[in-house]
Amino acid sequence: MSREVTNLDAKNATHRGRRLALHFTRLALFVGVIALIHLQHARLAVRRRAQPFPAVDMQVVRRLFPAAQSLAVHQGGRGRRRVLHSSGPSLGFVVQTSPTSDHLIGFSGPTNTLIAFGPDDRIIGIEILSSDDTSDHVARVVDDKAFMDSFDQMTWEGVSIRGDVDAVSGATLTSLAIRESVIHRLSGHRTSLRFPEPLTVVDARALLGEANSIEQDDDLLSLWHVKDARGLEIGSILRTAPFADNIVGYQGPTETRIFFDVSSRVVGVSIGKSFDNKKYVNYVRDDEYFLALFNELSLAELAGLDLLDAEIEGVSGATMTSMAIADALISTAEQQRLAIEAAGQSAPIVNWSLRDFGTAAVIVGGLVLALTSLRRKKFLRTSFHFVLIGYLGLINGDLLSQAMLVGWARNGLPWSTAGGLVLLSVAAFLVPMTTGRNAYCTHLCPHGAAQRLLRNRLPWRLRVPPRLSGVLKVAPALLLVWCLFVAMGRLPFSLVDIEPFDAWVFRVAGWATISIAVVGLAASLFIPLAYCRFGCPTGALLGFVRLNAHSDRWSHRDSLAAVLLLVAGGFWILA
Repeated sequence: MSREVTNLDAKNATHRGRRLALHFTRLALFVGVIALIHLQHARLAVRRRAQPFPAVDMQVVRRLFPAAQSLAVHQGGRGRRRVLHSSGPSLGFVVQTSPTSDHLIGFSGPTNTLIAFGPDDRIIGIEILSSDDTSDHVARVVDDKAFMDSFDQMTWEGVSIRGDVDAVSGATLTSLAIRESVIHRLSGHRTSLRFPEPLTVVDARALLGEANSIEQDDDLLSLWHVKDARGLEIGSILRTAPFADNIVGYQGPTETRIFFDVSSRVVGVSIGKSFDNKKYVNYVRDDEYFLALFNELSLAELAGLDLLDAEIEGVSGATMTSMAIADALISTAEQQRLAIEAAGQSAPIVNWSLRDFGTAAVIVGGLVLALTSLRRKKFLRTSFHFVLIGYLGLINGDLLSQAMLVGWARNGLPWSTAGGLVLLSVAAFLVPMTTGRNAYCTHLCPHGAAQRLLRNRLPWRLRVPPRLSGVLKVAPALLLVWCLFVAMGRLPFSLVDIEPFDAWVFRVAGWATISIAVVGLAASLFIPLAYCRFGCPTGALLGFVRLNAHSDRWSHRDSLAAVLLLVAGGFWILA
């Protein structure tokens, strides 16, 4: 008897070992395909970055500059391109968010946005150049005039410090990513386009006579540190350029230097180069009383200075020039104060909104139902279906899809802008991999919940013949094959059009996804879970990675997965 028990235990152990070995093989095939999609996209991204100035369609530029004829390299560098007319001065300049902001993902991918600056260095508009995000969501953003105009008249620094732009309803993740990409592209402080020359030791000795060396701050590029012959810091200089390049006196801006001692108090102000009237600028340079009015102020005090309350008046004969210089000092101090505060705050790895926490709460509720005996309570199941449909579906639009998964495989997980949706995806894959329960399809998918509520709502039911059922069940696998070809071959096809999930965000959905949703739900009135069984590639993918009683057997789906890995590898080798 004991020998029989021992043999049975050994047999069970062998069975479990084979089951786990094949399960991990399946997961390796899945991870291998995902890795190749990511590597293929990364290779193409490297090629794009190798182009110093990616091509820009002049038709897009002319939407912002109707008189534009051509683009030229800007002397300021950093990807700026001057917008030129057939004759006369430059109309302004443009920059692209790509590739600097390509890591910021919306619903399924990043968006390359063109940012246009007018001759006064203020934004006159933005245009979408290209996007790896869902086309319907991008179209929703483009059609939202309030969002597209929300950056207008902001300065470069104003965008990077403020960034208070509302998201677009119905395309929240896409618009948030576009907003963040613009802010990220303009974050950090650029060198001045009008006063690009660096400060020198001679400049520092104007008020710090013991200056022996001067160096620019690594993070705050308008700040310069002054040291003596022993290498000790004896003060610092804050330039009004580029913070106040847009503050014009009589006929142009003036670059001014604010000198601070080691206790961070102003010890003097000196005038640098200027585009203003030379005579008026010299009046201000020679007025020691006016320049000394700001002495002994700290950065915060200078930033909060009210010229009227302080009874600061302009220099006689150069009122407009001197008051513009005073305004520039205060504006620069305020911008620098904000920049210092921003530099001292580390950006959160995860920046969740109330929406994300709501999604997380629904995920927890769904997992509790799926993994405990509560799933047998019909009232609880039905009530939770309405929660899924109402909140996760109609309000948030948080559903897994091939368009989203392919986008994330290419670009990475968007924790910062879609934390709740990422958590939903993690739960959707991790639970079946480890427990064998497909919790997403049964307890977290709004489209599945809608089909379950429609089940048995009609007095008759269609029976699908076994042979036809076998043929129909091939459809999800074929759709997965198509998704791989689109992902690896960069085919110009929107994957949202092969599934119904984008229809839940009905404000932006296209007719293809709406049609699939309507037909699938109508079919579920006659055939229980019709779409889940015969049309869902995402459900098929979750079923493939699920640990189940037949995981110890190599099946047709495993052979298909192996072939897909080879196909992906072929794309990678030939690309």
